[in-house]
Amino acid sequence: LPDIEDAKFIEDCVRAHNTFRSKVNPPASNMLRMSWDAALAKTAKAWAKKCVFKHNIYLKMPGKVHPTFTPVGENIWTGTATIFSVDAALSDWFNEVSSYDFNTRSCTGMCGHYTQVVWAESYKVGCAVHFCNTVENFPGLFRAAHFVCDYGPAGNYPRKPYIAGRPCSGC
Repeated sequence: LPDIEDAKFIEDCVRAHNTFRSKVNPPASNMLRMSWDAALAKTAKAWAKKCVFKHNIYLKMPGKVHPTFTPVGENIWTGTATIFSVDAALSDWFNEVSSYDFNTRSCTGMCGHYTQVVWAESYKVGCAVHFCNTVENFPGLFRAAHFVCDYGPAGNYPRKPYIAGRPCSGC
């Protein structure tokens, strides 16, 4: 599995986020382009190495996980290492859109990964993937890829993830 300094991994993470962000329906007027943040990637790596299926407990503490972003947003994907790819993980997150109604902001299942991926104001991302023989809180999974992406600034406040309109008309 690639390291956080691996150029292709970095490119894959950024490209996948921007590609999915550009596919929102209705289109977004205020969607920022995402770029890589090495400090967020370090935080993601440190947390991924713990092999625990739960969110980093320090995300809301000023200065704990990033010098400027508080709080930091986070998505986690865990699955069999042999089937891991950045695109597969991002697809799983983005596909939660099927449970989300943009107009009413209602969610019929799990939507938080999707809304963080497409949160317009989040413009920095750092991801890491770690090989875990087992993952705490994820029984029955062995030889796993544990993939964590951290976001700055964090999304998922109680409002719509972006403003609908002509792409970038509000940039």
